[in-house]
Amino acid sequence: MKLLGIESSCERVSVAVLCDGQIHQQWVEGGNTPSARLIPTALELLAVHGLSMGALDAIALGVGPGAFTGLRLGCSVAQGFALAAGLGIVPVCSLATIAAAQSAPRVLVATDARMGEAYVAAFERGPEGYTALGAPVCLPPESVVLPPEGVWLGVGTAFGSYAGRLLAGEARLTPGDATAVPGAGELVHLAAASLANTPACDPATVGPTYVRDKVAQTVAERLAQGGKA
Repeated sequence: MKLLGIESSCERVSVAVLCDGQIHQQWVEGGNTPSARLIPTALELLAVHGLSMGALDAIALGVGPGAFTGLRLGCSVAQGFALAAGLGIVPVCSLATIAAAQSAPRVLVATDARMGEAYVAAFERGPEGYTALGAPVCLPPESVVLPPEGVWLGVGTAFGSYAGRLLAGEARLTPGDATAVPGAGELVHLAAASLANTPACDPATVGPTYVRDKVAQTVAERLAQGGKA
């Protein structure tokens, strides 16, 4: 199986290829504005491994939840590649991608959603990998609770951004990597597993998972939280 993966739901954007059973990931350079480098980096990675777009089986896309602009960027690039090459897209939850890099039996992923909130999802490991216990949600850190049973590994940037507010003092939480972000390497791994049972989607039907409709605060809201106008 040959896949190209695009993960752009956070500040660190990455691409990866799966070919000959090997995964090769590349972080996209460009600081806070990686958009100009996403397409060239993807094409360069394909070329390095002797692949053309037409040789792929599908495009894997991290659909969020995450940064509004980043999700739109990744989705538009993936759709452009897929439509041009006649490929389908395999959408993958970006929080599931973070969970896939862990090894604990239970993982709570929480990423910084900005505006004083976190994107949260819980995953349990089974014989075929992690299964989400529900759809991702967007909550203030004080409103996040653990599922009712078991000890949970907490990973994701929200644990750093909201330290002391997110599950503070929770005895059933084991602190994990508070810098963890989704990577395209885990993305293509999950996409390959999905393709074994489910065909890729028509590119026209794939879109980002926003979870919330509001993507920016008013000046008054920013000032109320100690921010700048």
